[in-house]
Amino acid sequence: MNANDYIRKITDGVEVDELAELIEDGKMELRLAELDTHWTEVMRLAERYGFIMQSFGGVSTLATNAEYLKANGPKELARRLRMNNVNL
Repeated sequence: MNANDYIRKITDGVEVDELAELIEDGKMELRLAELDTHWTEVMRLAERYGFIMQSFGGVSTLATNAEYLKANGPKELARRLRMNNVNL
């Protein structure tokens, strides 16, 4: 089931969120753990292509190289590409 398939509505001023309730009750724990197994794969790809701006403790900030260049200029992009050891 897609996350958007779970009901989320307000009835008589009370919010009902089926997905949040399942998460709170621990009924999604195995599925969330399974999804998290892909983190290493995602981070390897992000590192390979130079998208990592910063990363610590399972939280990362990513940016495309084009956006990073626009925001920071060519010298900073070159520094980041070197830091991530990107194969050009």
